[in-house]
Amino acid sequence: MLELRSRGLRVGTLEDIETRGRRTLVRVDINVPMKGGRVIDDSRIKAHAATLRLLAESGALVAVIAHQGRPGGEDFETLEAHARALEAATGLPVTYVPDIIGPAAAEAVKALEPGELLLLENTRFLAEDNIEGPPELLLRTHLVRRLSRLFEVYVGDAFATAHRAQPSVAGLPLAMPAVAGKVMESELRAAEKLLSANTSYFVGGSKLNDVAKVAPGLASKGVIMTGGLSALLFAKAMGQDLGRAEEALRKVVGPEALELARAAVSKGKVLVPLDYVVEEKGEIKVVSANELSTQPKDVGPATVEAYRDVMESSGAVLFKGTAGIVEDPRFRRGTVALLEAALSSGAFVIVGGGHVGASLAWVRDELRSMVGYVSTAGGALLYMAAGLPLPGVEALAESYRKFLGGTA
Repeated sequence: MLELRSRGLRVGTLEDIETRGRRTLVRVDINVPMKGGRVIDDSRIKAHAATLRLLAESGALVAVIAHQGRPGGEDFETLEAHARALEAATGLPVTYVPDIIGPAAAEAVKALEPGELLLLENTRFLAEDNIEGPPELLLRTHLVRRLSRLFEVYVGDAFATAHRAQPSVAGLPLAMPAVAGKVMESELRAAEKLLSANTSYFVGGSKLNDVAKVAPGLASKGVIMTGGLSALLFAKAMGQDLGRAEEALRKVVGPEALELARAAVSKGKVLVPLDYVVEEKGEIKVVSANELSTQPKDVGPATVEAYRDVMESSGAVLFKGTAGIVEDPRFRRGTVALLEAALSSGAFVIVGGGHVGASLAWVRDELRSMVGYVSTAGGALLYMAAGLPLPGVEALAESYRKFLGGTA
C-alpha cells in the first residue's frame, strides 16, 4: 500500500492483490512522438515494460489499453506500431487487436494465455474516452461497462494521464479492484518527496493552458521560474511589452489563462527571463527583456544566473518543459545550462516532460547521474505539485477502499 500524505489517500500496489490466473487490464501511457506511423521515441513504452513483465511472469492474463494523440492531430494513430515496440521492450509476445469494446476485443481477451500480452486499440478512437466527467458519468460509459465485464483486476500505470477524468483512467478503477502499477507507484513516491521539500519550479514549454491552471497553486508553494512560450504568458501578465512576440501568445491562450497567470503573479513568486536569445535577419543575439521585439528562441545568460540563485537555495527542483527551441542546436544552450544549474545545486531534481527529458542527453556526463527522478509526465506532475485534483489517483484510492479493504 502506498500512502499519499499530501492528499490523505491510500493507493493499493501490485503487492496488495493476487493477479495469477486473473484477467488483468493495464492502463499505460504510451502516447509517444510519431512520424509517418512510426514510433520515433519509445522511452515511455520502455518505462512500462517492468510492470507488464512482472504481471506476465506472475501468471496474470494481461491486456493493455492506451491512447495515442488526439482526434484530428497528426499523431492520432492506431497502436499497431506500439505493439511491436512493446514486444521489443518487454521481450514478450504482443498481440495487437484493432478493437476496444467490440466482439474482436472480447474474443481476444477470453483467449488470453499466461506469458503473453494483448494490446487493444487506441482508446481515443472511442468518443467516450475523449470526455471528462464525474465518477457517476464515467461508470455509465460503454467503455467502462463492457471492459469491466471482461476483467477481474485493473492496474493503473498511466500517471501521465492521471489528471484527466476520463473513463479509461478514472472510470474503470471504480468498477473493479484496482491498484497502481510500478510506473504509477514510482511517480507518486517521487512527487511525495518533492512536496515535502522547499521546492522551486522551472516551467517552460508551450502547453500554456495546463501551465496557467497550475500556476496559482505552484506560486503559493514556491518560486516559479519560467521559460519558453510560458515565459511570455507571465511576462504579459506582468504588463511587459512583448512587441511582435505577443502574436505567438495570442494564438494559443485566451483570457482565462491570462487571468490565472495574473493570479499567480500577484503572489510575488513568479520570475520571467531577464534576457532572451533571438534571431533577427539571420543574426543570433542576446537582448534584454525590455528590448524584446520578436519571438524569443531561448533564454539568455543573465536569466540562467538569476534562476541558478533560486535553485541553489531550494531543497528540490521540478524541471518541466524547456527554455527554448531545443530541437535546433543553436537554441538549446539555455535549457542545458539551467538543467546543469539544477543538478549542481544539491537539490533533489525531478525532470518531467518528453522534450526536457531528451535534453538530458546534452548535459555533462558527471551531472546527468545527479538526476533524482525522470518522470514520464509533465502536466500530471504539475497538477500534483499544485494541489489540483488527480482523478486517476483518486479513483485508485477509492477502489482500494471499496474492493480491497483499504481506508483513507
